[in-house]
Amino acid sequence: MKILIYGAGIQGSYLAHSLIKGNNQVTLLARGKRKKELLERGLVLHHVIQHKHTKDPVHVIETLQPDDFYDLIFVTMKYSDFPAVLDPLAQNCSSTILFIGNQIDAAHLEKKLQEKSRLPKDIYFGFQMTGGTKTEKGLSVLRFGKGQMKIGSLHESFAIAPILDRVFKHTNYVWHYDPKLDDWLKNHATMIMIQNSFEYLYDFSAETIRKSGDLSTLADSFKEGFDLLAAAGHEILPKGQKFVFEHPSLTKKLFTLYYRLPISQMVQGDFREIYTLILDFERYQTNTPSELETLLLAAKRKYEKSHEPLAKIS
Repeated sequence: MKILIYGAGIQGSYLAHSLIKGNNQVTLLARGKRKKELLERGLVLHHVIQHKHTKDPVHVIETLQPDDFYDLIFVTMKYSDFPAVLDPLAQNCSSTILFIGNQIDAAHLEKKLQEKSRLPKDIYFGFQMTGGTKTEKGLSVLRFGKGQMKIGSLHESFAIAPILDRVFKHTNYVWHYDPKLDDWLKNHATMIMIQNSFEYLYDFSAETIRKSGDLSTLADSFKEGFDLLAAAGHEILPKGQKFVFEHPSLTKKLFTLYYRLPISQMVQGDFREIYTLILDFERYQTNTPSELETLLLAAKRKYEKSHEPLAKIS
């Protein structure tokens, strides 16, 4: 299968590594320093838990041209970068597109891409179960077991299944269809938005959080955030997460333990992306004073002091 992975960060790079092993024709779209790294060194990854390095040859492009056909395009850009990729995707002749990653308003994204496209697109959404960090030595990938991805659609039709079966057939990667993926994505985006906003206020330092962080604020914010989603008619998923965040005292205990573990420093979001999630989450907020509103507002103001406003999908 001829595959384009639009974005060469941690998510796109690990996905490319997995698909190359499946004898697919994989192309990575990358720019700037990352493109140079890939051309000079190949696709080099450090798999933290597995204690191994991998290196794969990979084809790299910088721009998606209208006539560049691919059987499937995976978009692994940050949520904040989606506005910049809509026009190239709309003008391209490929019809099947799968957006991977944090997502709080999939319906709006799909609508805008269809409006811009010359021909109808088959649009799907997914989430890859990997994390990691960028280091001076390259990309470090954090994953448990084999590669996994949840995939779903905003419509009853799920015509992409045969394509995915072919794409992943000769890999050790597993994909799952999730009929409730839209709600799941909203839940996950809300969780990482709140957690990263809290950590951003402490400069992502677990030590600082342990010494002076108010975990009660974090715990209460989680409960308030998911209460807002539920009030908007979204199912709270997964069920275990719902139980934890309904009980702030339990949430506080779990995060007290979490910030004592090394993994707390290995999974960090890009706050540029988190800022965009906050802006889109505001539709759920009621302007009623709360721990959540105070937390998100403080994180927004800190970010805005040193960054330009971001473009939104309008």
